[in-house]
Amino acid sequence: MTRALSSVAIALLVAASPLSAQRAPTPGAGPTPTAPRAAAVEGPGEAVLPVPATGALLDVYLRQALATAQPDTQLPVVVILGDAVPQRELQRAADARGLDDAGRKRAVAQRLKDHAQQTQAALREIIAVAEEDGRAALTRVLWMGNALVLDATPDLVYHLASRPEVDRIRLDRPLEKTDVQDAAPVQTAPARSPRTQAANAVLAGGGALAGTSSYPVYDDFEAGVLDPRWTVETTGAGYALVSGLGGPEGDWHLTMAAATGTAVDSTASITVELDLTGETDVGIRFKHKEYGDEPDPEDGVFVSDDGVTWHQVLLLNDGEIEYMTRWVALDPLLPGLGISYTSTFFVRFQWRDNFDIPADGFAFDEIEIGPGVGVEPPPEVEPNLTLIQAPAVWNEGYDGTGILVGSIDAGITWQHPDLVNRIWTNPGEIEGNGQDDDANGFIDDVHGWDFEQNDGDINDTDPHGTASAGLVCGDGASGRITGAAPGASIVGCKVLTEAEYWAAQQYLLDIGVDVVTSSYSYKWPNSPDYHMFRQLAEVELAAGIPHANSVGNQGVLQNTHPIPFNISTPGNCPSPFDHPDAVSGGRTSVLACGGLGINTGTLYNPGGRGPSAWEDLLLYDPAYPHTQDSDFWDYPVGGFGGGSPGLIKPDLVTYTNSVMTTALNSGYQSWSGTSASTPQLGGALAVLRSLRPQALPRHLAAALELSAQDLGDPGKDNDYGAGKVQLFQAARRLLVLARFDKTEASPGTPFDIDIFGPPNSTIYGFYQAALTTASGELNLPNPLFFLGVRVTNNEGRAVWNLAVPNDPILVGLTVWFQAAEEGLSGEWGGGPFLSVPDGLTVTP
Repeated sequence: MTRALSSVAIALLVAASPLSAQRAPTPGAGPTPTAPRAAAVEGPGEAVLPVPATGALLDVYLRQALATAQPDTQLPVVVILGDAVPQRELQRAADARGLDDAGRKRAVAQRLKDHAQQTQAALREIIAVAEEDGRAALTRVLWMGNALVLDATPDLVYHLASRPEVDRIRLDRPLEKTDVQDAAPVQTAPARSPRTQAANAVLAGGGALAGTSSYPVYDDFEAGVLDPRWTVETTGAGYALVSGLGGPEGDWHLTMAAATGTAVDSTASITVELDLTGETDVGIRFKHKEYGDEPDPEDGVFVSDDGVTWHQVLLLNDGEIEYMTRWVALDPLLPGLGISYTSTFFVRFQWRDNFDIPADGFAFDEIEIGPGVGVEPPPEVEPNLTLIQAPAVWNEGYDGTGILVGSIDAGITWQHPDLVNRIWTNPGEIEGNGQDDDANGFIDDVHGWDFEQNDGDINDTDPHGTASAGLVCGDGASGRITGAAPGASIVGCKVLTEAEYWAAQQYLLDIGVDVVTSSYSYKWPNSPDYHMFRQLAEVELAAGIPHANSVGNQGVLQNTHPIPFNISTPGNCPSPFDHPDAVSGGRTSVLACGGLGINTGTLYNPGGRGPSAWEDLLLYDPAYPHTQDSDFWDYPVGGFGGGSPGLIKPDLVTYTNSVMTTALNSGYQSWSGTSASTPQLGGALAVLRSLRPQALPRHLAAALELSAQDLGDPGKDNDYGAGKVQLFQAARRLLVLARFDKTEASPGTPFDIDIFGPPNSTIYGFYQAALTTASGELNLPNPLFFLGVRVTNNEGRAVWNLAVPNDPILVGLTVWFQAAEEGLSGEWGGGPFLSVPDGLTVTP
């Protein structure tokens, strides 16, 4: 039985809701925009077809290339058609009743493929003929944005530009990685200070034992000098020095090597004397790395109960250039060695070889000698993850397991121990057979695709993609959990140009990822094609794929990256959630991520700053080289210095400057920039999707934005966005999910509100025609309207079957709905559980 909301009640809501009135579009607020077109283009040479004034726009970079190109030169271009599938049509296809998450993606992708096949047919025939003549090479078909990427001779470019279905042709310009990567330079350890060198010179020359030290022992060498409890002994040119060079844990570590340029057989050791009388369960644990050292039987950890006779308990002949955690339990070994714990018990760390670092040498850090440490340690959780509450959600059983994250970045050295079990393996592809087994257009795309080299090898010597992947899903196999979603899987897409980025988005939609994260962005001075980025972000939204993206590190470079274009794209695309502090406009998949300093908790100043502008770009750059879609002129600022609010950006912040993540091949590195903050947000989205797979991007964004720790100006602002991610609080908002089965409905149209929550639970429903952040977790302002009660079944499902009242006065109104469940004491910190608000807009 269909139940209709009372039109009288809705009318009352309109009258009682000044907030909704403020958020309604204002008639006559600005000019009706039209997309600018190009004038005629003159091409070099007699064989070139002129482009009529009504032809496609050729961007300025392509014009420059054409002016100097030889007739047989093939230029890399993107041919973009003017006929795109409207976002509302895609959304309706995605909202078809009965589609699960995978079905939603397939429905959107198929609609776009069908449209591209139909509208591109004539162009494809022209290009095929040109390929036979050696004048073209079609690289890829971008059905997601209805475009073709190809290499084409000048005459072919002009001919394609004359075609009525072509909107614009742009040069796929080569870029430098520094143009798109949003990582700050890797920080190196400070040089050794003169004070430290002098202090260690005294300690390096051997001498009497320093005397009994207190037990247990812990030394991370962060004092910058060697603690007096250690006794140093050396032979030859050996030294043992506290150093800040070569990648310590923290700022300092202990190094052992030979201080000479010639081969001199040398040793170095440090020894501590302990009173272990009556002790049990004694262990040793430390971090160790090796600089190209040759194996030697005297490399290792030794113990003695008299300081004369030494027994090796751990051989150090298999170290790596990155730190390894080593450990040994002494209790089981001592009987076989014929010694026991005494009041003068010695532990020694020793190296032997003949050259200085980096040819030879050891480094030690975080040495522990004490009870219970002689076992493999549990992985350490990086502090930035604790500060965004990720471990609290893992402890409830949700760590991203079952979720596939797509990375658009540099390549990933997926063999890293912390990533090797997290990398996606294509179930439809047979590795190394040189065939496209799953018929998706990519040969041997086993773990993803390299769109730069056009092959399936996603490995890279650039550490950027590996670092980003580690912050998404580094699982701690090497000892440090760096990923916000350590149970998630990741697929790598290696890109550089804008067209490669778009092709990666299409690939990820086609294989069905659950989340996209990217620490690549495209910036104002390079005139990115903002509208294509937004078009593809709208497609992701319809397909149900949330997208975390960096905002760049140009926040303090506003002379070259001026506001309202300081936020780079696609981070400048609208959030999936219609936040009550923002003006209303279009929505996309993108959540833009800024940063907080991990050591300060304050704003990462280089991060991009809002607001962003979505309006006629000719106001800002009369030579802007791409055509525009006037439907995207929905967040105006009014030109540089304009008084309109634009779009609040970023959306959220996590930690950076500096956080630890996976380094190339193995080990860890310190990383900064919004490149570092963004994948933590990507991992947070993966965790939330593992908790509530039915949540769409608007629900995930609402959960994160409404639960964030507010920083800076009250409410969502252009420095911190909605605030710092608080993942546990966001997860609480998804324990009950209320989801309209469609986002738009006309008067008289039936609709459903689907409920997902704990099994056999009583769910209370409320609605209003406005949204607020002022009333805590319940985001509907008074007066509230009570819809009724539903009880979930054994699978945690319930539904309200409703209809929009058949009253034209409701057109333009958005009705917001929230559900509540009482919860149980102690569950997730205790109830009640309140869903995020979901909205239905009444359309004609």
